[in-house]
Amino acid sequence: MSVPTDPPTTAPETPKSAAAALDPLLAELERKRGVDPVVVAPDAVDRARDTIDATIASLKLTPQEEQAMASELGQLRDLARKLDQSTVEIVAFGMVSRGKSSVLNALLGRDLFEVGAVHGTTVRRSTQEWADAASDGEAFDGARLVLVDTPGIDEVGGEIREVQAREAARRADIVLFVVSGDMQRGEIDALAELRRLQKPILLVFNQIDRYPDADRREIHAKLEDERVKGLIRPEDIVLCAARPDPVQVKVRLPDGSTKTVWERPEPIIEPLKARILDVLESEGKALVALNTLLLAGDLHAEILDRKVRIRDEAADRLIWNFALAKGAAVALNPIPVADLAGGLAVDVGMILALSKVYGIPLSRPAAVRLVRDMMFALGAMGLVQVATRLVGSGVRASLAGLTIMTGGLAGPLAAIGYGAVGVTQAAAAASTSYVLGQGAGTYLRQGCQWGPNGVKTVIQQLLAQAKADSVVDRLRDDLKNRLKQS
Repeated sequence: MSVPTDPPTTAPETPKSAAAALDPLLAELERKRGVDPVVVAPDAVDRARDTIDATIASLKLTPQEEQAMASELGQLRDLARKLDQSTVEIVAFGMVSRGKSSVLNALLGRDLFEVGAVHGTTVRRSTQEWADAASDGEAFDGARLVLVDTPGIDEVGGEIREVQAREAARRADIVLFVVSGDMQRGEIDALAELRRLQKPILLVFNQIDRYPDADRREIHAKLEDERVKGLIRPEDIVLCAARPDPVQVKVRLPDGSTKTVWERPEPIIEPLKARILDVLESEGKALVALNTLLLAGDLHAEILDRKVRIRDEAADRLIWNFALAKGAAVALNPIPVADLAGGLAVDVGMILALSKVYGIPLSRPAAVRLVRDMMFALGAMGLVQVATRLVGSGVRASLAGLTIMTGGLAGPLAAIGYGAVGVTQAAAAASTSYVLGQGAGTYLRQGCQWGPNGVKTVIQQLLAQAKADSVVDRLRDDLKNRLKQS
C-alpha cells in the first residue's frame, strides 16, 4: 500500500557515492597492466576532487551529526587537500625487522627514519617528504611524494601498532611490501589482504647482501613462482640492500702500512627507486585519483552508516517517549472517546517529529493519512485497542459515577478498578503507538516508501518483534512509574 504524501521540503535522495567515479579509472589501470599503454585522462584528479566535494555536500548532516562525525569528515577533507596538492603516499609495510625504515632512508639518501636493533623500533606512523625524487621531474608533474613508515604487523602485544600500520596501508597510493627472505604465511596473508584493497604493491626483497648468490636467486625464484602467484607481477618484485651489513676493508695509512676497518657499503636502492618512479610516471594520476576515491568511498559508507545509527537512536528515544505520553494520557483521561482523539493527535505529532529527525518533513494531512493506513495494517490489534479503550472508558465513567452517587463511600473500590482498567488501556495504547512509530521510521528511512513487502507486512513484522522483545512489558512498567508520579 502506498501512502500519498505532500512533496517533502527536502526530497529523499541517495547521496552519490565516490565509488561511482571508479570504473573508468579502474579500466585505465587494467589496460595499463596489459600490453598496450594507456593514456590517462588529464582531468582524472580534477574529477576525483569534484566527486569528493559532491560526496561531502550530499551528506546533509545536522550540526549535531557533524560534531559526532568530525573525525570522518576531517578525513574526507584531508583527501580533498591531498588531491589539491597531488600528494602521493608511498607506504612501507611488513613485519618487524625487515628493514622498512632502512629502505625509506635509502630512498631519501639520508637517515631520517629511526632504525635500530631493537625488535619493533618503529612504534608509530611517521612521514617524510621525498623532495629529491619529485624535483627530478621523473614523477608526474607537480607531484608531492611522501614516504610513510609504519610499525611491524606481527609484534607481540603491538595490536595498536598493527592497526596504525594497516590504516596507513589503507591510505597508501603505493605499498612497498618489504620482506627479507623467504616469505612466512603471515606475510602472504597480509599481501593478499592488501591486494583485496586494490593497492599497487611493489614487493621489496631487502637485505640481499646477507645471502650468497645461489640462495638469493633461489629465494627470488620462489617469490616469483610460488609465494605470490596471482598477487604480484614479476616486474614488481625488486631486490635491494637498503642498509648493507658492514664489511672489513683494508685501508692504507699515510706511512704506507695498512689496517683493517669495518665499513658499511653503499645501499643498493636504485632499482627500487627507478621502479617507483616508473609506476608514477605511467600511472601516477590514475593511482592518486583511484586510491583517493576508494578511501573516500569507504569513509562515505561509514558516515552514512553512522548517520543512520544516530538518527535511529534519536527516533527510538522519541518513539518511546511519545508512546509513554500517549499511554499516560489515555490512563488519566476519564472522558469516553475523547482519549481516542487525544491518542490520534499524539501519534500524528510523533510522526511529524520523526519526519524532522530523518530530514523529510511531512505535512499534518500526510501524517494523518500515514497513521490511518498503519492502523488498517495493524488489523485485529488496532480494532482490539479501539474496543478496549471504548469499553474501558465506559467502565471508568461508571466507576466515577458510582463514587459520586455513594457520596464517596465507593471511592477506594472505584479507584482500584479505575487504575486497573487505566493501566490496561494505557499499555494497549502505548504499544500500538510504539509499533506505529517504528513503522513510520521504516517508511521515512526508505525515502517515504514501504518497499516490496508493503505496509501490512512491515507493520506485522514490527508487531511480532515488539511482542518477542517484550516491549509491551517494558512499556507497562514505565507507564506504572509515570502514573505513580502523576
